[in-house]
Amino acid sequence: MAKEQDVKQVALPADMTSSKTGTFYFAFGSNLSPSQMSLRLNASPDSSKPAAIARLDAHAWIICQRGYANVVALPANNKASHENTVWGLVYDLSAEDEARLDMFEGHDTTRNPSPELNPDPSRQQEVPYLQGSWDYNKHYLPMTVTKWLKDPNQYGVGVPGWSEGDNQQISIRGLVYVDELRTQPGKINQEYIGRMNRAIRESVELGIPQTWVDAVMRQYIPAGIEVDHEGYVGTDKGYVEAEGTETASDLKERVVREMQQAQS
Repeated sequence: MAKEQDVKQVALPADMTSSKTGTFYFAFGSNLSPSQMSLRLNASPDSSKPAAIARLDAHAWIICQRGYANVVALPANNKASHENTVWGLVYDLSAEDEARLDMFEGHDTTRNPSPELNPDPSRQQEVPYLQGSWDYNKHYLPMTVTKWLKDPNQYGVGVPGWSEGDNQQISIRGLVYVDELRTQPGKINQEYIGRMNRAIRESVELGIPQTWVDAVMRQYIPAGIEVDHEGYVGTDKGYVEAEGTETASDLKERVVREMQQAQS
């Protein structure tokens, strides 16, 4: 778990997202699986319960050169289509669980001990720091909620008269982990395939459009490969290079073995 000083070093104002009770986080990769989120986060059970379905416009969804999901900014005047829209789930993270998720996303002080403030004042609200050696940088972006899965009023997002099934579109701001350095399409990492299929299955059941999944995600993610029986959820050491033939179990065993060797 992240140490207290790790969290403080990159502490940001509480109002960086629209939530008044935590941090709205937009998941677009394997964290589209609430099952994975519930195993990754352990401070608040509410952190892993999806609050909404949202759409991030003027962005493309890809598997990047590193083999994992990424979103790439596009010109804002592009006509809306599958190719320039990213669908995702919005979670409301507690401060402790946000720090925990930072570890999984390779956004911790071990990777980047001295983060550099964004020198462009006009972009500091959306991108406070330069990515440096983090695996993913934190962006705070506007997005459109198309369906609330929980009452938005409990997060301080006033929606008068809201009731379950109300799908009125509402603009919010949320945290998005973005890899600014690897923005070209690549081949999916072997261990990631099963986790992404689990994420697709669970998020489509909640309301992520199947048509978008088929048009965009399936270009990179073969169907029929499921996460192994251990329910692998990645490593809290951030990105770890996997060999082409490694399964999730293989990778997990290797990471544990290397950690043990480093401690001996």
